[in-house]
Amino acid sequence: MTLIRYAFRPFSSAKCTRSRIRSLGGDEKKIQGDNTEETSTSISSISNGIKLRPYQAHAIQACLEALSSGLKRIGVSSPTGSGKTTMFMHLIPLIAEDLSADNEQDTNNFIIGTERRRGKTLIIVGSVELANQSELAAKRILGKDWSIEVEQSKRIATGKADVTIATYQTLNNPDRLAKFDPRDFSLIIVDEAHHAAANSYLRLLHHFNKDVQLPDTILPFSATSNESIQDEPLTSKIVSDESNVPIIGFSATFSRPDQLALSSVFEKIVFHKDISEMLDDGWLSPAKSTTVYAKLNLDNIETNNQNNDYKISSLAQSVNTKEIRDLVLGTYLHKASDRRSTLIFCVDLNHVAELTDTFRQAGIDARSISSLSKSYLRKDTILAFGKGEFPVLINCEVLTEGTDIPEIDCIILARPTQSRNLLAQMVGRGLRLSPESGKKDCHIIDIVDSVNKAGGMLVSPSLWGLSHEDKEEQERLESNGSSGQTQEDVSLASEQNDFEVTFIDQDDPFQVAGSSRPIVDRASKNAWVACGKGKYILDAMGNGYFAIDPSSTTPNAKHTITYRPSIPHELAGPRGSRSPFGKVRTVGYADDLERALQTGDKYAERSLGRDRYLQLSKYASWRQKPASEKAIKLLLKLKGVEDPNSILDDHNQERYLEWNGKTANIGKLTAGVVSSWLCAAKHGAKTFKASEEKKMERLEAKKAAKEEKARALRERNLPLPGQS
Repeated sequence: MTLIRYAFRPFSSAKCTRSRIRSLGGDEKKIQGDNTEETSTSISSISNGIKLRPYQAHAIQACLEALSSGLKRIGVSSPTGSGKTTMFMHLIPLIAEDLSADNEQDTNNFIIGTERRRGKTLIIVGSVELANQSELAAKRILGKDWSIEVEQSKRIATGKADVTIATYQTLNNPDRLAKFDPRDFSLIIVDEAHHAAANSYLRLLHHFNKDVQLPDTILPFSATSNESIQDEPLTSKIVSDESNVPIIGFSATFSRPDQLALSSVFEKIVFHKDISEMLDDGWLSPAKSTTVYAKLNLDNIETNNQNNDYKISSLAQSVNTKEIRDLVLGTYLHKASDRRSTLIFCVDLNHVAELTDTFRQAGIDARSISSLSKSYLRKDTILAFGKGEFPVLINCEVLTEGTDIPEIDCIILARPTQSRNLLAQMVGRGLRLSPESGKKDCHIIDIVDSVNKAGGMLVSPSLWGLSHEDKEEQERLESNGSSGQTQEDVSLASEQNDFEVTFIDQDDPFQVAGSSRPIVDRASKNAWVACGKGKYILDAMGNGYFAIDPSSTTPNAKHTITYRPSIPHELAGPRGSRSPFGKVRTVGYADDLERALQTGDKYAERSLGRDRYLQLSKYASWRQKPASEKAIKLLLKLKGVEDPNSILDDHNQERYLEWNGKTANIGKLTAGVVSSWLCAAKHGAKTFKASEEKKMERLEAKKAAKEEKARALRERNLPLPGQS
């Protein structure tokens, strides 16, 4: 299969790559061989005076092989601090420059000739900081032979440069997009590619590659062009219909907190490097963490169903108080005052301003930046912070993505989050190596227990999740109302309250040494029940149930998530005439159990509503209450007890019940335990156990038959009377 470099010029990616390697003194055999060490060496030789790390060379190689195999939309997952910008800058010459041009005829019957041609590259970013960062990297790595332009706000590109760096916000203006003809481009790079499932990205990427899937509610640019594009409507339509430019996305968090599927854009994640691997290999700064427990009342913070995280307005009211600001200050003085460069994340602009003032009133040179700061002021402040001119930088909405300040050796999380993606982005700011600044490790201080709230700091890449249609349907329903720890206790006094604070220090916050906790405990707060053979059920409390099955008809997906709603009582019909459940709905697919659990949780929250969803939690208060007599009797019946209507045994004592190898006094069972046991019995565990019992019965019967046969044989062979 071949890749189309231009719409009118097919080429072989593998052929082009081999020529490129030969021209730069690389060994073609090393690139194609199985020896990864040799592969790293040859790819590294392509760099412009920059020696690539082995994993960076492996990522580039994985991209080249994927494109050569015919894939056009691929992803690279690598942690913050791993040098993703360096990776894609080294990819550009390998794909955009065709040094093997032969005489060949294009699809429009024009002879190209033997001249060497360079296809254009478009790099799509999400902020002006990322645009500036990519521009500097492009000039440094690609050199003066490559023309580089930026399309962003007042910076207007010609559309003719070898490399154009543009923000997606600017390109969503049809007038700005019109100059970028997809037929001229050989590569589209998407930085922070986890954003690519958003409608604004989908429409833009579809313009360059027709295989990017648009939801029904979004029209392509060719169907909604304004007058500046409608001068040549036929040409615009042809460009849109025929465009098939390769797209490569790069992200440290190749998944979305709202569980929206990235498969609408990308076909495959061709490379993944985990934070724990990079820490173990020494490519990221060692980390240690301190979690602060101060009995903060954060339970009533409202949640934004769009991204499954806290609402900023509600969060700010709970977190931006004098008591908690003093707690942040006291924690810094007690745990991080000797750190060179401490970065603090806040909730909103007011929180930034007031926390900065709290630090400065205490005599600490703390400065701040925010989305409202002028760009030159942000740049100067970040530069001074990196040089160590002041010890504390406080921010919100700015330094979560694309920020390169290697000197940061302390991160303070002063804003709670339930988003593991956001948490990983914040923590990642401190994981870059900086030995020249004396940095030995990064101290992560979690004021509000965000690590536990988000389920950990490691993010697994995935293209699976909810479709746009599923997400939009649930939103319409909602709008209509439907490892080595030490513990230390200290008191930090404020004027209004005395906090009794507990610091939990951990030397391995990323669990490089591994974790023994089951995935279902780490990945979900809800009461998913294992029902045997890899199946998990989440009972929806009278509203049906959610199921995860370890099978899928979809390639590369290992789990299927379904929802079977209950039928309203008035529609159920006579008792026993039909199932109390409705038709099974396929919610989504997942490539691992963790993602399956998270996708199921997100769909459950959207379909049930927030209040009912909270009752599914394994920490819900009702689960700690004593089990009802009715529930216990049902459990006894399922266990086959002779008199299930009595919770007392033959000696008039409370019964003890055995279940899955556990023995419990039924009088002390909680509602949560009984609910889980009943769920397991209804959805497979009972059937599985009955199957095992039947198997044992067959074995016993077979053994008895064998013994009977032997006995009969012995009787038949008894000696006749008078014979010895």
